[in-house]
Amino acid sequence: MRGQFSNLLKGYVRIRILGNSYDRFLNLCAYHEIKLWELLPVDEAYEAYVSRKDFKKLKAIVKKSHASVRITERRGLPFFVHRYRKRRVYLAGIAAAFALMVWLSAHIWNISIDGNLSQTDDVIFEYLTQAGIRHGMWKAGVDCRELAAGIRSSFTEFAWVAAELKGTRLLIHVKEGIAGTGEEETEEEQQPSSLVATHAGTVFSIYTRAGLPAVQAGDEVKKGDLLVSGVIPIYNDSGEAVSWQSVAADADIVIQRKQKYYDEVPFSEKQKYYTGQEKTSWMLQVGETPFALPGDFDSLGQYDLLSELTQCRLMKNFYLPLYFRKFTAKAYEFVETVRTKEEVRKLLESDFQDFYKNLQEKGVQLFENDVKIEWNEKSAIASGTLLVGEQAVRRTALEKHKEEVPDDEHG
Repeated sequence: MRGQFSNLLKGYVRIRILGNSYDRFLNLCAYHEIKLWELLPVDEAYEAYVSRKDFKKLKAIVKKSHASVRITERRGLPFFVHRYRKRRVYLAGIAAAFALMVWLSAHIWNISIDGNLSQTDDVIFEYLTQAGIRHGMWKAGVDCRELAAGIRSSFTEFAWVAAELKGTRLLIHVKEGIAGTGEEETEEEQQPSSLVATHAGTVFSIYTRAGLPAVQAGDEVKKGDLLVSGVIPIYNDSGEAVSWQSVAADADIVIQRKQKYYDEVPFSEKQKYYTGQEKTSWMLQVGETPFALPGDFDSLGQYDLLSELTQCRLMKNFYLPLYFRKFTAKAYEFVETVRTKEEVRKLLESDFQDFYKNLQEKGVQLFENDVKIEWNEKSAIASGTLLVGEQAVRRTALEKHKEEVPDDEHG
């Protein structure tokens, strides 16, 4: 791809090679390191592409090989400029467009985040704004390694974070859970490090594959407590620590904690029903500046206004600061709904199943369920305490916990 762009920039030609000395001509081209590509037989001759610079070197080779060469096609910027040299305004417009594309390609116009479950995109975007990362900034001002480290430090539930620049996009990939449990280990996960708790709770189980465990099942831990150290003491025959070995700690650790649950469903309430009436309008937006306002939807009475933003792009990773925003107004009215006791119970059960499914998607196990339903005249309330367990663990540097490495197990 880069070579094609360079050829277009510098210019290249398609030549037809005539005569009976093709082999000698091609051998001399190879000897003088003249690159020919897409060499194909055409009638009783051969045709190939050669760069504009190398074409100038063919005169001596043609003379030595007794072949003849004729240009059949000219391509690239130099020939284009020469062809339209008298149309200065046209060339100036092309030059301005090219300069604009170069300027646009040096900025970030799209930020994408994937892999986050426990944190919404808005929360992460708020952190990025505070860190000085925003749409329209120069790509040269982004240190991807430093940005990934900052996100991982601020969001302890992210075990792995990577940031990369592609075209005019900043891509942020995150993985939740314990670092090093994926099929492929990153370079950071292979570096000497320790494991600490991201939540307070009770250690339910611990299986250590690498490192020195600092806790055992049944221990109470606080957020940030050392769980498995990556610093292993080496003892002599007298039981004295004579040296230290650093490893990347690796373990399966489940920490139990209590979580409150609350849900209330009334017997009667006003519910929103859409009438089916809709109105749509469009707005052009450049950067954060709108060039039109949404249409007038007052004739619908009560309505919800939905907004859908579409960003323009030239290629997969070449986004532009140009947007089209679609506004859709949906009319609605309120209708009084009365539920039976059985309907309320089913709604509470459905809400709890959705809550439990969300826990499972985050890798959280449910050990005990103490949720009960209480009834009153106006509503039913499901509330109680859940005992849940998860791998609430993150990786940290060795230096922070080296002094905490337990050694009484070897004394």
